Amino acid sequence: MRWTVRLATVGLAAYLAVLTDARGARLQPLPDLTPNPGNLDGFVYVPAAIAPGAPLVVALHGCTQRASDFDDETGLEALADAVPFVLLLPEQREANNAERCFNFFDPGHNRPGVGESASIMAMIDQVADTYALDPDRVFVLGLSAGGGMTAVLLANHPDRFAGGAVIAGVPFDCNRPTWMTWPIWWSLRMLWGEAAAASYACGLFGQTPLDRSAEAWATAVLGVAGEAPERWPLVSIWHGDADEVVHPRNRHELIEQWTHVQGLAAIPDDAGARGPAQREIFRAEDGSARVEAWRLPDLGHALPIHADAAPLACGVSGPYIDDVGLCAVHEIARFWQLLP
Repeated sequence: MRWTVRLATVGLAAYLAVLTDARGARLQPLPDLTPNPGNLDGFVYVPAAIAPGAPLVVALHGCTQRASDFDDETGLEALADAVPFVLLLPEQREANNAERCFNFFDPGHNRPGVGESASIMAMIDQVADTYALDPDRVFVLGLSAGGGMTAVLLANHPDRFAGGAVIAGVPFDCNRPTWMTWPIWWSLRMLWGEAAAASYACGLFGQTPLDRSAEAWATAVLGVAGEAPERWPLVSIWHGDADEVVHPRNRHELIEQWTHVQGLAAIPDDAGARGPAQREIFRAEDGSARVEAWRLPDLGHALPIHADAAPLACGVSGPYIDDVGLCAVHEIARFWQLLP
């Protein structure tokens, strides 16, 4: 997945191909989205059994992917039928980003009320109103650049989300320099743009992310969130040690960000193996799990699935979606208390 940015024109034929893709035939486009300052498209999957008061899950694809690559492939469509919940899939346009990456690194898109962040929130409002969904059970997850945008949404609007999951992603506001790295970061930004600066600062394509304190990460969140919400979202973090696109150290930086902002230590209260993964849990004083972090030693840059999972199958292998015998979306749904 590339994170370069250039302007391009999305042709009508390409747009129609998305709508008629056999894998995405059950997805319905969102009509007349207003406002849409980020110039995004949106698609929704509504299970037959949905009723007023159901949850909403927002799923953000990775670079080079479309909404139709991220519904049944990830296991989310079958999970939506089982829970049930409405599934909202925002989609990037090539006119915004040549590789269809969400622009999580750009201040014009990663602050409250602007750009892609605002467009996704408008989609959430439209879908929640249309289907009379539970405003206290809105969740968001994303892969790669979609994971970066997930962290953006959780930071921008922590009071609007019950939970989030960042898969092979980065912390909120990683695209900024430390005092020592300012000259390098600024030069990259001026010469090549925000994406190049983000590759350096956020640890993309073999680079190591800039190290920051847990306090600095939390301060970044509070800087856009304002006052802390009554209850922070549950946060699930996933990363493979073999990821060569987004440096695996981002898992630790995400842990520091989402524990410290809640007043928790970045030291797990529980840890253990589950299938091919190691899971850590970080608890509040009342014993409730607030943050979980999954480490998969052999996983590259991908979302883990388990196609033969029983009783509920999970996903179909594809680009950046790997069958490792562990279903990420099932485990995330359990952490969010959508599954027993």
